[in-house]
Amino acid sequence: MPTERILSVEPVIRPKQARTGAAPRIRKLKLRHPELSHAEIAKRVGCAPSNVTSVLKTFMGKSNEDELRGFQEAKADIYDALQHRLLASLTQAKITKAKPMEIITGAAILEDKARLVRGQATGINVSVLMDVVEAIKARGSQVVDSTLKRIP
Repeated sequence: MPTERILSVEPVIRPKQARTGAAPRIRKLKLRHPELSHAEIAKRVGCAPSNVTSVLKTFMGKSNEDELRGFQEAKADIYDALQHRLLASLTQAKITKAKPMEIITGAAILEDKARLVRGQATGINVSVLMDVVEAIKARGSQVVDSTLKRIP
């Protein structure tokens, strides 16, 4: 009696590799040095000018460099506007029906990003703040004491 062999073929699933090509360097160069031509960028990165054109076309989409720079400059304000819209969209009906925590989390993330773009603190440790307050109080009382000693 012949034995049958059943072969099992399973696809090999490989984890997605991080892209290490020229695209990130092309985008950075174009943003930092908008005056560079595609040929100059290609020469610096070590790829074909057609590759630069393709990468920048995908990266910029239908926007031009001035629009992108305008967005970058107004990014914190855009985050603030989105945060406002998210919080303003909360209604009693949504609160009872939906998960308001998702909306609040979204607003909190936008607040964090707006502060990050502005160069402001994004996470403040309360115990550190209390230490600062105590130090200011201690210094303030020393200044008051030394001032009172000078008064005749």
